[in-house]
Amino acid sequence: MLGFLKKLALGFGKVLLALFLIFAIYVAYGVYAEKSASKKAAAMCASITRGADTSALRELAVSDGASELQTRWFKSDGLDALFITYIGLPPFSRYICVVKAEHGRVISAEQAHLD
Repeated sequence: MLGFLKKLALGFGKVLLALFLIFAIYVAYGVYAEKSASKKAAAMCASITRGADTSALRELAVSDGASELQTRWFKSDGLDALFITYIGLPPFSRYICVVKAEHGRVISAEQAHLD
């Protein structure tokens, strides 16, 4: 009976260690992903100048690592708005460069964070 309990405790310890390692890897990846997404969104916003042409902006953002599914043009307050979205720690953290444009020219580019 004592041998069975030792094996059970050892097996339980291995499961706990595996869960701890998975959690530690997720946290380490999360720290990396958050920093990377924040830096990319800030760099993208800094590279977009007022009056610039918007025709290739989405493709440029996607090639830089922005989410292809979430980087889209929308209409907002009568202006065109491009939400260039970089994903931080999954599933919820998003770093966004919001580009507002009119007649194919950039009016503004601001960084936002959606958590």
